[in-house]
Amino acid sequence: MSNNVRVTILGVNIDAITIESAINKIIQRSDQPGASFVVKPYVEFFRGDHANLLNSAWLCLPDGVALQWAAYYQTTKGTLWQLLKTLSDIVLRPARLHQVLPDRFAGTNFTWPLLEAAAVHNRSVYLVGSPLYGDIKHTQKTLGAAIPELNIIGTLPGRDESGHFSPHLESRLLAALQELKPDIVLIGLGFPRQEELIARLLPQLQHGVLIGEGGTFDYQLFGGQRRKAPRIWQKLGVEWLWRLLLEPSRIKRQWAIPQFIWQIYQFTKSGSKAYHGDNRHKHKRIKRP
Repeated sequence: MSNNVRVTILGVNIDAITIESAINKIIQRSDQPGASFVVKPYVEFFRGDHANLLNSAWLCLPDGVALQWAAYYQTTKGTLWQLLKTLSDIVLRPARLHQVLPDRFAGTNFTWPLLEAAAVHNRSVYLVGSPLYGDIKHTQKTLGAAIPELNIIGTLPGRDESGHFSPHLESRLLAALQELKPDIVLIGLGFPRQEELIARLLPQLQHGVLIGEGGTFDYQLFGGQRRKAPRIWQKLGVEWLWRLLLEPSRIKRQWAIPQFIWQIYQFTKSGSKAYHGDNRHKHKRIKRP
C-alpha cells in the first residue's frame, strides 16, 4: 500500500499526489522486485461494491474533476449552499479544487509523460487492449514513432474473435509477463475488467507495475480516433461534457455523475470525516472554503 497522504471518498482511499510525484514513484518501483497495481478511478468506479478491489492497489490516482470536487467538498460542513458553491467553483474558481487532490490522472495527462519517463529511464513497457476501431499494434507503432527511445517489448489484444478478453488471452498474458518481465504494463480493458484481471495476475508475478488504463488507447495521441477535449475545456474540468457532445450515446454512463454528487452530498451531510493523513489515519487540517 502507498504511504502518501490519502483522501477517503465513499470508502475508497485516493492518493493526494501530483502527476510528477506519481510518475517518479512508478519509475522507481518498476525497477524493484515484486509486482504492484495502480488504479485510476473515476465516478463510475463508485457504482457497486468495488472499494476492497480499489483499496488493494499500491497507488489509487483520481481520474476526473468529480473526484477532485468530492475531496474538496468533503472539507466543508456539507450544506446545500456549499454543495452549490463548490460545484460552481469547478468552472469559476477551478484552482480551488486542487487544494486536496492536486492533479487529475486522465490518460493523456498522465500516461503520456509516464511513457516519456519510461523512455528516459530505460523501462520496458507492455501494452494490453483493443482500441476502439483500432488495433494495439497500431498503438505500439504510434508510440514508437512519437517516442523512439520507448522500449515496448510486447502487446496483446483486449478481445478475441468472440469480442471478449477470454481465459485463453489471460493465460497468454500471464505467460508473456512471466517470461518478459516488463517494468510497466498498461492494461486498457475498462473498469472493472482490467482491475479484476490485474488482481488475479498480481500474485503470480515477480516484477512490474500494472496500471489500469481504461480508454486511454482510444485517443488520437495513442493512435486512436477519439479527440481530446480542447485545453480550455480541460482547464474548466468539463471534459465529460466534451465527450458527451461527441458521443451522445454516453448519456446513460454520464448519469453516474449526478448520482455520485448526490452520494457525496449525503455522505458529507452526515458529518463523516473523510480526510486522512497517511495509512495511520492521522487527520490533516484543511482550510474550509
